[in-house]
Amino acid sequence: MTARRGAAACTVLRAIGIGVALAAAAPAAPGPGRDPLPLSDYVDPLIGTGDDDEGDTIPGPTLPAGSIHPSPNTITAATSNAGYDRAAPLSGFAQLHTQGSGGVPSYGTFLVSPQTGPLATAEAEHLSPKRDERARADGYRVTLARYGTDVEIAPAHHAALYRFTFPNSGDAHLLFDVTRKIMGELGTAGSEVTLFPEQGKIVGRVRTRHYWSPAEVDIWFVARVDAKPTAWGVERANVRTPGATRASAPADQPLRAWWTFGSAGRGPVTMKIAVSFASAARAEELLAQDLPGWDMAAVRSAAGKAWNDALGRVTIDGVGAADRRRFYTALYHSVIQPRDRTQDQADTERASPLYDDHYTLWDTYHTVYPLMSLIRPSTYAGVIGSFVRTWERYGAADTAFIAGRNFHVGQAGDEVDNVIGEGFLRGVPGVDWQKAANVVLFNAFERRRPRYLVDGYFAVDDRSPEGTPQRSRSGSATTGMALNDYYAVKVAAGTGHAAEAALLETRAGNWRNVWDPRAASDGYTGFVGPRFADGRFQPNDPKRGWDGKTHDNFGFYEGTGWIYSYAAVHDVPGMVAIMGGRAAFTRRLQHAFDAGLIDFTNEPSFSTPWLFSEVGRPDLASKYADIVFRRFTADAYPGDEDSGAMSSHYVFNRLGLFPKLGSDLYYLHAPHQPRSRITLESGRTFTIVARGQGAGTRYIRAARLNGRPLDTPFVSQAAILQGGTLEFELGRTPNDWGRAASSLP
Repeated sequence: MTARRGAAACTVLRAIGIGVALAAAAPAAPGPGRDPLPLSDYVDPLIGTGDDDEGDTIPGPTLPAGSIHPSPNTITAATSNAGYDRAAPLSGFAQLHTQGSGGVPSYGTFLVSPQTGPLATAEAEHLSPKRDERARADGYRVTLARYGTDVEIAPAHHAALYRFTFPNSGDAHLLFDVTRKIMGELGTAGSEVTLFPEQGKIVGRVRTRHYWSPAEVDIWFVARVDAKPTAWGVERANVRTPGATRASAPADQPLRAWWTFGSAGRGPVTMKIAVSFASAARAEELLAQDLPGWDMAAVRSAAGKAWNDALGRVTIDGVGAADRRRFYTALYHSVIQPRDRTQDQADTERASPLYDDHYTLWDTYHTVYPLMSLIRPSTYAGVIGSFVRTWERYGAADTAFIAGRNFHVGQAGDEVDNVIGEGFLRGVPGVDWQKAANVVLFNAFERRRPRYLVDGYFAVDDRSPEGTPQRSRSGSATTGMALNDYYAVKVAAGTGHAAEAALLETRAGNWRNVWDPRAASDGYTGFVGPRFADGRFQPNDPKRGWDGKTHDNFGFYEGTGWIYSYAAVHDVPGMVAIMGGRAAFTRRLQHAFDAGLIDFTNEPSFSTPWLFSEVGRPDLASKYADIVFRRFTADAYPGDEDSGAMSSHYVFNRLGLFPKLGSDLYYLHAPHQPRSRITLESGRTFTIVARGQGAGTRYIRAARLNGRPLDTPFVSQAAILQGGTLEFELGRTPNDWGRAASSLP
């Protein structure tokens, strides 16, 4: 939802007086003869809020692709990168967060702490146990037990509305911590704050430091309250100055400010706050645009409508409330990032889309963007347009684009090419493909590492794009860049760059340059491995180095030789041949799964279970897809949620589809509900019917597409976009469906 539509919706809802009670997040199933609940009622943002073994998500509310994301924060040692530990006391409510991301913690910016009694400014001194916590897609509420204070939050696109209901006696305070970040750490390269007591307004700025991206970025906020403060002040470097209305602090010094409200005649205090990456003036404009009034019910109603519209793009039927809760929460998580900050720019830039907080494309190109191509292609077009504008403005569009700044990380390659290439192959409309090709070709010929461009591989001890720490490794970087080149081939060929496409087609086979035919493990020979600049392969155990957390492999980023030997998803026939043919490939892949050598909950292995369909064994694809599916528990993801990567993986797995990267195809496997429906932006619908679906029926025994027999374990994007019905007959045991050589791509 754009900021303009959000403001309009709030005005309309306010006029007709709609109010919505904040109910529990897990509703009961609809009874017979009753209309289904609004889909947003099934969303439970507390799912995935555990640490990096469970999701690292946050419980606070936002809008689809919303710029602001207010959420409660904690500071315990067990706190995840999201800044929230469900079992810990709360320190306050910050306005910006990443969604399910690992690495160095970022954001947790502009913490607001409601308090009563003596004011406590140090974060560890104003922690409060909580009770009656309720999180929904359209709002959040909790009671701070220490202060006897109820807190409610409702989101708009760039702004949030808070209501604080303090006890009737004693002073109440709102503390604004300008310089902290996740886990209460100091994250500032300079800051300032100004209070306007007569207007109940506060304006602040921080220049960020020690975030995951090394860029230092200015972020502003403007907040207003609807009650007149009775006292105020600022605190710089832990020295308080009551009555002061302005202060600034140099790098690495804390800066805070506060309002105090006396008890006489005090009712609930409502606060609205907007955040801008452009200027304080723009933050104030966005605040007035998104939240012209103070009506909490109207803002929540507008948020609920936005989420019901977004969630209605994919629906499931024939299952109970628990399955709906899990599915719609995953779908909810899948559309939070990237964040649409198009309107948070200077006047001259707002005609160009700006999608921010790609944290990072290495995680999201596998599943987030294929799902987006089906249900939000207009957003996909905006993302590619944002890449183009970023490249035109800064001379590069990188894998990580966070807080409006590029970060040329070295996780594997240049994944902007993958996102643009997937969009091109899947026919995303509304893109200037000639301009997009400029970005891809620049990356292909200017941004790949020098040795890769000359010798065809990334060597051991070559410097990663980001320098230190060296994240790119010879095995993973070379296979990653070969995949980048494959996407560049497709975009170049399709936009009239035939000479470049011919050269890049050869380079797309560079993954073979790090195939070590002598590497051996568990009786199998030949693995991707690290290679020195002089051409020798570095001795390497293909099992070594990744247990889901520990980076202990000099050849690979978050992986091993076993994992990355299946990474050339753009050249499956080449992988099959180099491993000895279809039968040998099948045996080896089965062994890899059964021996626990594939971490299929991490992005490099997302597609690996479905490779069985490439060699005529869709039954095994369904078997292992089902095993992966069961790693998603009722309340957790099996690892970092990673900006929608894991949640969109779950959505695809649940539907019985999974994207075949580098094509316009989706693999087929057994769905997990009797009926699903995808509603396309065109208004057409694509229905998936799974006859016989139930416990243990994980194999496809027959399929029909629009009434015609379907013998291939694939369906095309074009077929889905045309609308229609895909019917499966499922069973507990496999048969020969989809195994014929003629059914392969």
